[in-house]
Amino acid sequence: MKRIGIPLKTNAQRYALAGASFGLIFPIVASIIRILNAGLPLRLTSVIAVHLNDPLLRIIDTAPIFLGLFASLAGRRQDDLEKTNSMLRAREHELEATQLALEERVKERTRELTTLNLLVIERAEQLSLVADTSRSLLSIQELDRLLPLIVQVISQRFKYYQVGIYLLDEQKQQAILMASSSEGGQKIMERSQQVRIGEQNLIDFVIRSGKPRIINEVSAETPFRPEPEFANTCAELALPLKSGEKVMGALDLQSDTPKIFTEEYVSIISILADLVTIAIQNSILHETTQRALHEVEVNSRQISAGEWGNWVKSIQTKGYRYDGIRAERLKQSTSSASEQKNIQNIPIRLRGRTIGNLKIKFSDASPVWTEDEHAIAEATAERAALALEGARLLEEAKRRAAREAFLSDMAAKLGTSFRLDSILRDTVEELGNTLQDSTVSFQLVDPTVSLTTGSAKLDEPTAKSKGSE
Repeated sequence: MKRIGIPLKTNAQRYALAGASFGLIFPIVASIIRILNAGLPLRLTSVIAVHLNDPLLRIIDTAPIFLGLFASLAGRRQDDLEKTNSMLRAREHELEATQLALEERVKERTRELTTLNLLVIERAEQLSLVADTSRSLLSIQELDRLLPLIVQVISQRFKYYQVGIYLLDEQKQQAILMASSSEGGQKIMERSQQVRIGEQNLIDFVIRSGKPRIINEVSAETPFRPEPEFANTCAELALPLKSGEKVMGALDLQSDTPKIFTEEYVSIISILADLVTIAIQNSILHETTQRALHEVEVNSRQISAGEWGNWVKSIQTKGYRYDGIRAERLKQSTSSASEQKNIQNIPIRLRGRTIGNLKIKFSDASPVWTEDEHAIAEATAERAALALEGARLLEEAKRRAAREAFLSDMAAKLGTSFRLDSILRDTVEELGNTLQDSTVSFQLVDPTVSLTTGSAKLDEPTAKSKGSE
């Protein structure tokens, strides 16, 4: 095709040319056969002559046209098929590319899901460790036991090289290392080293800012370097111990593995720091409450002892004695040494103080008590103490009720009086009638006169009453 210099781009063109070329064979061969049969020489004039005389040859001459046309139709169909195949191959390539892209996205998503799953598992394990640690810590109420337990549990469960707890002093000027899990921290505690607020160090920064701080690579250029005792520290994380906006200290975590702390990790450990803060606050509150309860108990015992002493002095009957026949008042006498051998003494206690004695004398020289008898005697002593306290409180309540009734009546009576003489007289009479065997006087004085001179000026008549009259 290229030899004739005609560029053929489609199969239709190529097939048409091939069909027409093939169709030329038929008129040429037919013309040669007719010339030979007619005995004519092979000349152009002979060809023209046989074509003019034979209509069949003219029909045969149309063969290249029809064959070229039919071949062109076949070529066009071939072009359509190739075009369709090209489109199908292009779609196939597109589908293959799409499939590869989908497979790559599936692989990428699978890797992301795997990473996320591992992260979720890691966080779940960390949260489980935080929960287990909190359960171990919140059960301890003594601060001296709690702080060492905190650092040891966190160091063991989270695999930290050093764990320290710093607490602010009362003046909020210094942070003191109260507990440490490493030997280096113990040395710092022994020399009572303190972190002054305002110095450029990690603990000071965390306490003043109230935010966590991470140092994942400790080096000579690090702005906040750890103490010389922590030479193996490669990464450090400090978290504030804060309740609301109030910072009470810092939790210092140090690892011998670099780049171990991440922002996601800090969010988990911050929960642990909050739980540590709650445990410390509970311990401090428990100790404060215990001290307050002890002081209240001591004061209550002292007040109760004083009231009991006054009440015992005011009553006439100090006790009773039962000899198996009748009960009689107890005389103030002490038993002899020989009699004391056969006496079982059970103290009657109230709020830690002995308010009486229950003595049981045995007829046998060597009495033997059963557990039931001993339990009955002790239970009787306890209930007697409660009954005596109830009786004392009842009498005290009656006295207070009588006092309040007197004051109420006194106020009501004085409130109806509008004359000076009546107020003076009613006051001394009511008070004298209430306080038996007493003389009550009421006089008015000039407040401008100094009492230190020993002189007093009466402004009004004096009212006087004798309670026994």
